[in-house]
Formats: sequence, structure tokens, C-alpha cells
Amino acid sequence: MLRVLGLESGTEAVYRLMLEHPSWGVDRLAEALDTDRPTVTAALDRLADLALLRSAATAGTPCGASRLVPPRAGLGALLEQRQAELARTQMEIDASRAAVADLIADYTALGRNPEAGGVERFTGADAVHRLNADLTAQAHGEFLALAPTTASGDGPWEIDVPLHLDLLARGVRVRVLHLDSTDGTPERRRAVRQLAQAGAEIRTLPALPLHLRIVDGTSAVLPLDPHEPAYGAVLLREPGALAGLRALFTYLWDEATPLTDADADADGEAGEPGAYSPQERALLRFLAEGLTDEAAARRLGISLRSERRMISGLAERLRAHSRFQLGLQAARSGLV
Repeated sequence: MLRVLGLESGTEAVYRLMLEHPSWGVDRLAEALDTDRPTVTAALDRLADLALLRSAATAGTPCGASRLVPPRAGLGALLEQRQAELARTQMEIDASRAAVADLIADYTALGRNPEAGGVERFTGADAVHRLNADLTAQAHGEFLALAPTTASGDGPWEIDVPLHLDLLARGVRVRVLHLDSTDGTPERRRAVRQLAQAGAEIRTLPALPLHLRIVDGTSAVLPLDPHEPAYGAVLLREPGALAGLRALFTYLWDEATPLTDADADADGEAGEPGAYSPQERALLRFLAEGLTDEAAARRLGISLRSERRMISGLAERLRAHSRFQLGLQAARSGLV
């Protein structure tokens, strides 16, 4: 009970026994406590250090009442001393908390180019990674993510599974939109499923426009260049921009498919000869819009080889011998 004041259990036992029997000597105390003389002597020395004895007792000398400091005075002084120490410790903690906040701010600001208003720019993959990690960790109520994944990986935009699991453990609602395809990255598929099993809400689409993170409706981060997401990022806190980005997320979320419907292999074809998967329809739409093979593959999150294999399969099924004929047949079939 008195350990916080510096009295270990053995020392406290000696002190309490001396209060009851102030005339007892070392031998009598040791006998009553079923211990040895050195142990009692050490306890008396500790009581003297704590100013609960006016002077250290010596072997064979009775511990008279005059030597023992009464609890109100002795323990009261220890309480005041301990309270003062705690006050100093609290001041040190407050100072350390401020120093930690400054360090975090400096760490997050590396690579930052401040702009006017509620917009900040960050350049470099390391700065983007720090920004995403710091923003994600700040979530208290809701975390939303557009997380397109590519065959080559997205570096600083990759989903940090342990960090998101911590959000879920803290009761944060996590919603993630990612691509149907996880071509060449089975570990990413496992990571997404792990988040889903922990309580994250996961949906998929054939294509996503860009990376996006929205935290608690108060902050959002997205790439400076959607085609080069590792180049840099912009942090937004403007209410109008946040409302628009959240509306975009909600629209895409409503159009998306739950994760359980997207577990098929990324390169698998729809079972019926005349059926076309959402990914194939998206590819045809991208080609109709004039995207290059490289751009279409990046939007779909698949390799260039897989994208071209899909084009060959679509051309064969639509009996097209050129990209122009493929687009024409897709339009006639109502696929675009």
C-alpha cells in the first residue's frame, strides 16, 4: 500500500510493527516477522533514509518511541514530497508532449510546400508516405480510401495493413474502394481480405480515377499527378473541396461491388460466350476514349501484357481485325 512512497512490503511491515511495539529491539522485531536480523536492519536503515526514524537503530539497542516518527508527520511529509515529484513529472510530460508534437509536425512537413488557405503540397515519395501514414493515424471516426492498385505497385500509396487494423481496433469506420484486378499481386489480395475480416468495408470497381484518402471529413490527400502518384501529393482542408471529394467517393461506392463478388481471378473471362465482365467493358470504354494501351492498363491496375491479352480476346470474340473494328463492334453491341 505504501510502495508509492518508497516503502517496500518488508519495510512497511517493520514500520507497522514498530508503531504497535515501539520498545521492541531488532531481535524481537525479526522474531515477530519470522525473518533475520540483517533484513530488519536494512528495513530500519530504509526508514531512516525516508525520515521515518530520527536515527538508525543499532543491533541490541531498543527502538524507543522517541526514535520513531509518527505517521501523520512522517508519512505526510513523504506524501507532500511524492506529490511534488509527480507535479514535476507532469510538467516534464507536458513539455515532452509539446516536443513530440513539434517533432511530428517537422517530420510530416518534410517535402511540404505550403500554399495559401487550406492546401499544402508535398513532393517526393518519402513525403507522400509520411503524409499518408500520419493522416491515416489521425482518424477518429471515419477513414475513406480510393485505392487503385497496379501491377507495379503504388509505393507510398500502398495500403498499410497494420495501421488500418489499428484504426478498426479503435472503432474507426474504414471503407476502401479498390480495383477488381490484383494481377500479379496475390499478397495485396490477402491484405485486402485481412482488412475485410477485421471489419473494414471493401468494394471494387473495374477502374478508379485516382488515389484518395479522406479522414473524418476534415482532411483529404490525393496525388499531384494521378498518372505519377509517387511524384507528390496535395493535402486539402477546404470544406468545399472536401464535400466534392466525399460526394465522388459516395457515388463510386454506390456503383461498386462488394468484395465477395470480386474474388475471381483478375484475368478470368465471363463464363458465357456472349457475356462481358465489368473490366472488359471498362477496357473497351477506355479504348473508345482514345487511351493508349499503357494508360488503359494503368487505369485497370493490370500489366500491359494482360491488357493486350484482353484486347486480343475481345477482338476474337467480336470478330474484329483492328482496333477501329473493335471499337465499331463494341459500339454496335452496346458495350460502350
